[in-house]
Amino acid sequence: MKNDVKVGVILSLYISDTVDDFLKATESILNQSYNCDLHIYCDGPLDSEVYSYLLFLKKDKRVVVYENDVNKGLAYGLNFLIDKMLSLNYKYIARMDSDDISRTTRIFQQVKYLEKELDVDVLGTSCAEFGATYASAEKHLPKTHDSLLSFSITRCPFIHPTVMFRRSVFEGGIRYPTDTSFTEDMALWFVLLENGFKFSNLNDVLLDYRLNENTVERRHGFSKALSEFNLRLKYMFRLRQFTLKNLILIISRLFFHVMPIKVMKFAYKKFR
Repeated sequence: MKNDVKVGVILSLYISDTVDDFLKATESILNQSYNCDLHIYCDGPLDSEVYSYLLFLKKDKRVVVYENDVNKGLAYGLNFLIDKMLSLNYKYIARMDSDDISRTTRIFQQVKYLEKELDVDVLGTSCAEFGATYASAEKHLPKTHDSLLSFSITRCPFIHPTVMFRRSVFEGGIRYPTDTSFTEDMALWFVLLENGFKFSNLNDVLLDYRLNENTVERRHGFSKALSEFNLRLKYMFRLRQFTLKNLILIISRLFFHVMPIKVMKFAYKKFR
């Protein structure tokens, strides 16, 4: 396959990001077997070492950096970058997080698939987790649209930093919702499903997904639980996926987010 399809990778930086993790993340994109550009949004002030490395990165013509002195959140940053991707005529828009590591052939494999499967609009991949006691050696999700539609009511259909979008997903004005509590990616998946966009996942492990012992703690709390519960309950009906099983699983997720941290870690490892 020729390396002539234009791909832009979008990444948002935050004050808590570390230079070691950020360096590995960016190198994994810039060393891809398929040539792509990296667009980085600075969401407020950054760690001084991260900012110094960012200045070095800007020397690479494939890297574009956008700075904002005010922290506005991940959804705002991703939406800003999506607008830039559309204005610059990228055919595909790929997500990346500042602390994960893309495997060398990730972009190539996703472009190859999307160039062949023209009905698929959003494509994720499997991942390998690392960095925490509850990490899974490999994490795989359903592959086909129909199975992902059903799956999405109670589970997330994508590993967010593995996703690649067709530009057409956003050309009609759809963006990451900014009115949810910590569930902007899940809210986007539901909006896309409701609008008829097609999902798929590659069964290949194409990203190393970083966890730490505090990852679960960030998902703990009633605010997160209630936001997710309301979102899933609403779309269970709107997507015509109501079943007693789905209702029970949605309620169980409400309790998951308010469990003691140790119990959450055990559940996170055993029941995902």
